[in-house]
Amino acid sequence: MENSERGHGMDRPLRLPQQDRADFETELGRALAGSQVRAALRAVGDEGPGVERLRRCARENAEFVLAAAAPEYERYAALRADQDAVARLPVDEPGRQRVSGWWGVLGVIVPIIAGVAAAIFLLLGYALGLADDAEVLGHALVGAGWVAAGVAAVSLLVGGLGLLGAASRSRSAESGGEAGVLGELGLARDAWRSALAERGLVPFLLAQAGAGAPGRRR
Repeated sequence: MENSERGHGMDRPLRLPQQDRADFETELGRALAGSQVRAALRAVGDEGPGVERLRRCARENAEFVLAAAAPEYERYAALRADQDAVARLPVDEPGRQRVSGWWGVLGVIVPIIAGVAAAIFLLLGYALGLADDAEVLGHALVGAGWVAAGVAAVSLLVGGLGLLGAASRSRSAESGGEAGVLGELGLARDAWRSALAERGLVPFLLAQAGAGAPGRRR
């Protein structure tokens, strides 16, 4: 009978999300290995088998143990739910896309148009410069061609730098926001685990340490 109850206790699932069960088991293991629980078991002469007895007892009464750290867990679960909800939202950044679009126009479209105009002006200008009656017009077109070439070069440089800067700021904002959320979530998780150990597991295990000791069984 005792063996069947023991097996049932070992197999009883915790009413926690899968990702939190490992934290519960980790804190349970630390509490059982702690000096307070070991001393309590040693005092009743049950240090060896008493560890597994307390482990089963904590698992069977997990809801009671978890209730001691309910406020911290609720905050941790709420933060995690918020993060998951934000992660599922569709990305919609029209303002940032407009800025990137303007830099793209300046860095790509303007240099192409200005470069084509420069090539046309220079070709016509040098061609007309060979004719005596169109030499003045030819010089004017050559001058306009070099101006257009300068515009193409400047716009290419400025637009390229603008695109790089916009991409860098976007990555920095995203990484900064993600780091802030993850940092707050990590602190909430640590607070829950500390409360679970200090207010839940350790007091419960100490109270149960002598309850099933060999000298007290009937």
